[in-house]
Amino acid sequence: MKTQPSATARYDLFSPTFKANPFPTFAQMRQDDPIYAHRSPSGGTIWYITRFEEVTAVLKDNDHFVKDVRNTLPPDAQKPRKSSLNRLINENMLFADPPDHTRLRALVNQAFTPRRVEQLAGRVQQITDELLAVIAAADEADLIASFALPMPVRIIAELLGIPPADQAQVADWSQAIISPGSRNLNYSARKRKVRAFVDYLRQMFVLRQQEPQDDLISALVLAEEAGERLNEAELSSMVALLLVTGHETTVNLLGNGALALLNHPEQLAILRERPALWETAVEELLRFDGPVETSTTRWVRDDFVFEGHQMRRGDVVRVVLASANRDASQFDQPNVLDVTRQDNRHLAFGMGIHYCLGAPLARLEGQIGLQTLFDTFPKLCLAVPIDQLEWRSGVLFRGLKQLPVRLH
Repeated sequence: MKTQPSATARYDLFSPTFKANPFPTFAQMRQDDPIYAHRSPSGGTIWYITRFEEVTAVLKDNDHFVKDVRNTLPPDAQKPRKSSLNRLINENMLFADPPDHTRLRALVNQAFTPRRVEQLAGRVQQITDELLAVIAAADEADLIASFALPMPVRIIAELLGIPPADQAQVADWSQAIISPGSRNLNYSARKRKVRAFVDYLRQMFVLRQQEPQDDLISALVLAEEAGERLNEAELSSMVALLLVTGHETTVNLLGNGALALLNHPEQLAILRERPALWETAVEELLRFDGPVETSTTRWVRDDFVFEGHQMRRGDVVRVVLASANRDASQFDQPNVLDVTRQDNRHLAFGMGIHYCLGAPLARLEGQIGLQTLFDTFPKLCLAVPIDQLEWRSGVLFRGLKQLPVRLH
């Protein structure tokens, strides 16, 4: 049994070089250190779990690995108060453990139904066509800024019921929440945006309580389970979660997926000959280079031994979905992009009770968006060498900053 972390910084997990192509590093970790202990600058231990088997074990184990760090405190300890920013980010089911998670998920499931997503197909197609028509006259475009970002932002905003006149402002607030560094925001500026967002949502909830509409915010306000409803903090946090995850994952799915197909023209040729394969292709693109690199943070609830490794209460655990999806023990020829792949039980949307609520919407947007993109621009190609592309920093999402292409 390993009683101490195996290394402090054996692998490069944060540089631009790593972000450009993390898969060789993940392969080495799966082979040599599938449960790898990294020492954080503060002295704590961060466990990186990289093999499919152990990743699924962590995702399904809600007793030892918790999403709310307060549940790592001793039973008699006073739980710290959350700031307004923490409440906005964390008072939702993604960062909750049972029984809180069970209650929140049941309420949100009433509002975010498969039927509601299915009804969006026509609107997704319409917005996709509008965005591509805007850039069609140009020779070159940045697919992230002109297509992959605005399409899902508009869809999730309309689904929630955000008026068109407010959508740009709401998108700015949501970006301040998830990626303040990309906006050069200091703490005070971020706090002001969060307060403005909360105030806006509070007014929206009152309006929808008085006059419900056929939108997701109304459904969330009115959802009731065994006499329970979402309180104001939970409503705000749930809307913020849907706004952020509802577009962040799809932006990366569209960008990473387009790049993968441009880099594998033989696979794109298969899709042109057999367009019925687009649904299967999106699953493969999610596996091959998905939008989420690691799952959201988990913490070790109490000291225990996991697969021969001594973990301590409060240790951070990161399950590396991008690595598990390239594990040869689970996938035949995992480093090969194969749009015809059938046995494809990937983990791009996680597993277990925290499985991504918006997975059906992301799949719908990915299928319509990518197929329409390549149908509209049959000669689409990269406008810069691939080694000049920049990837966003951070351990959670995996996506491009820009994707410059030639359209014709």
